Amino acid sequence: MIEIFLTIFRASWSILLDSSVYILFGIVIAGMLNVVLNPVFIMNHLGGGRFSSVVKAALFGVPLPL
Repeated sequence: MIEIFLTIFRASWSILLDSSVYILFGIVIAGMLNVVLNPVFIMNHLGGGRFSSVVKAALFGVPLPL
């Protein structure tokens, strides 16, 4: 029973170590975007419920998982 938990823990730890570089890279990029982009600019382009704002948000969101 303990071996099952150790195996799960080791596999989880391995996945965390493999993905940590990408997580840190994403946090750095998000921080730089937060500093560079003005929130009013983002609200003008992505705010509102219009169709164009939904399309823009989808286009900006597509490369995020990549």
